[in-house]
Amino acid sequence: MSKMTKNKLNLTLPPGSVDVTASQQTTPTPSFKTPSGTEYVIGKNNLLGKAKNSIDALTETLEELEIDENARKRIKVFLSQKEKIGELNDDDLDKLGELGSGNGGVVMKVRHIPTQLIMARKLIHLEVKPAIKKQIIRELKVLHDCNFPHI
Repeated sequence: MSKMTKNKLNLTLPPGSVDVTASQQTTPTPSFKTPSGTEYVIGKNNLLGKAKNSIDALTETLEELEIDENARKRIKVFLSQKEKIGELNDDDLDKLGELGSGNGGVVMKVRHIPTQLIMARKLIHLEVKPAIKKQIIRELKVLHDCNFPHI
């Protein structure tokens, strides 16, 4: 009988992405400099030193990142879609089907009715065991810190 593993692709989290207590933390807060010389500190409830919810701040940061033109265009399309959608409301989503399910919840394929944009929506079960709850919170933190056009 083969051993079941949840991490089939052997994915790992970068250092600092998992919560550690202050006594365990020995590494400094990561930061980087853009080509223009601006230094950004990563973490601290912000996205590269700017408010997370600000589309203008994201667009400004995008201009300073060293990425190819194709990736830049994809991110700009994503940001414009995000700006059009605004705050998501359950009444604005048309459920198209289930993409998958697990211990923490169900991922549904949905269509945003006003824009006709198709996306994935994760519905999280509220009554879960403490270990599963910790896993869900850890996953939400990782997703919250992701800055990619398809997440």
